[in-house]
Amino acid sequence: MNFQKRRHYFIEKRFQAKYILLTILLLLTYTLFFVAIIFAPYMLTLYFDYPITQKEEAARAILLLHGKIWPWVAAIILLFGVISIFITHKIAGPVFRLKKCLTEITRGNLDIKIKLRKGDDLKDLAEHINILVEELRSSITTLKNDYDVLSDYIAELERKIETRELSEESGRQLIKKLQNSRKNIESVLEKFKLQR
Repeated sequence: MNFQKRRHYFIEKRFQAKYILLTILLLLTYTLFFVAIIFAPYMLTLYFDYPITQKEEAARAILLLHGKIWPWVAAIILLFGVISIFITHKIAGPVFRLKKCLTEITRGNLDIKIKLRKGDDLKDLAEHINILVEELRSSITTLKNDYDVLSDYIAELERKIETRELSEESGRQLIKKLQNSRKNIESVLEKFKLQR
């Protein structure tokens, strides 16, 4: 499979959207607790019976905090939302490539090798899939060789029957068994064609 540099950071939309929303939700929850802790003393001052001067100071502090905190909170949530796109990209890109390679394998293409970019996650999984593909390729090659040998035996048996070196009845039964085996091998080989 060709190794191409990914240019889009939003590759697996569902996967990435899920984790971006989760990140934003966690940040919003944290922010609400953080803001509640900051504003709580001032709000309690306004709610309970404190002198008017303390209530004025609390009201000014609340207004000042509102003006300064909310823009920063929005900026931080937006920043972490964008950062989460880059973080999820390190997983979503390899997942996309792995899906593509697995689709090729199911179509019978065993001439692929998964290559991930430097810094991508899931390299261990990609290497295991590469080992699996190599094992499949080796098995199919063995099957192909066995198929060729089996075909040679069938041709030899047919020749011996024609020259009367083997009884026709026992030879035909043997040929039928060998041909059934050959058909089974052919069905496997048709699915996994080795491209040379």
